[in-house]
Amino acid sequence: MPGDQLDLSIPTVPGGGRLPARLAPMQPGEGTAPFDDPAYLFEAWWPGTRAQAWIEDGHLVRLRAEGLADALTAFSELSEELPERLMEDGVLLDGWLLALDEGGWLDTDLLRRRLAGDRHAGRPAFVASDLLWSGGSDWQRRPFNARRLRLEAVLLDGDRCVVSHALRGEGTLLAEALARFGLGAISARRLDARYRGGPAGDAWLRVPLVPEPITERPRLALIQRLPLAEASG
Repeated sequence: MPGDQLDLSIPTVPGGGRLPARLAPMQPGEGTAPFDDPAYLFEAWWPGTRAQAWIEDGHLVRLRAEGLADALTAFSELSEELPERLMEDGVLLDGWLLALDEGGWLDTDLLRRRLAGDRHAGRPAFVASDLLWSGGSDWQRRPFNARRLRLEAVLLDGDRCVVSHALRGEGTLLAEALARFGLGAISARRLDARYRGGPAGDAWLRVPLVPEPITERPRLALIQRLPLAEASG
């Protein structure tokens, strides 16, 4: 993704404080159909549950997920892997909780079992799409482009904790690449938008895809490579 000339080094941020105890999530607006626009970053709308992760003092101290009272217990395996993948402390991430089967395929049935309290259902994964605090400092008022660039510098991809790969400007291309997996939508975020709690308007859109016959099961590693493979083709 072409970026602005930003300082993305990972020093301790002077004046950084404790992470906020609570955060009002941004809620996407509804798009109508895939589109192309260089002002937007497009990525998969992951078949999981929306979640925010608080990492402080080297520990995953809180994991908040929609409709789940204690996500940290339900997805306890992430307590070790997610902090290990971070290049700094005092981080608040926004993303998606997923469940994978033994082959690494995304499995919504296993996810439902996890959310219902079955801690042995599948292997949990976290896909980060936004960074709200970094180095103990609030990044919500910075444009999404800056937050994403910082996220890519802070979180190193692992087997189950990754930054969601994306395409800038090419929503229709991404939609075509994802259609065979049966995904229901793609995400479109304005690169110049700040993070704000509540309705996002056109700053963040959930864009539905036209249903097509599923020709391949979605796999985390494959979808992560798709945008780059399609863009270079």
